[in-house]
Amino acid sequence: MPRTPGRLEKIFYAADAYLPSYEQGADLIIVRAPDGQLWGLACEFELCTQDIEKATVNDQQPFDEADPKFAAVRWSPHHDGIGLLPASWEDLMNAGLADCIAGYQLESRLGIQRFTQD
Repeated sequence: MPRTPGRLEKIFYAADAYLPSYEQGADLIIVRAPDGQLWGLACEFELCTQDIEKATVNDQQPFDEADPKFAAVRWSPHHDGIGLLPASWEDLMNAGLADCIAGYQLESRLGIQRFTQD
């Protein structure tokens, strides 16, 4: 989607997730549903979860695909009721998810723009 001058673009916070059923990682964008619940969307698989913290790969710990937290994630097919309203940083802080965030994704671009650690 090309950027239109004068139009604000949605910015989605994103995390790195692991899906054991696919044996691979995924970009997980974080959205806030109309009811206020936060969801992580793995768009390439058309799946979503509210178990965001369990689904994410944390940079502070070594990645272990056998970690039982990944198997405990409840994934479901994405549905329109969730919507595509980006979660705000305040939403993430209030939910205790700020440490899960790896970067952001612009509405008009594919892939996560990663935050760097200095």
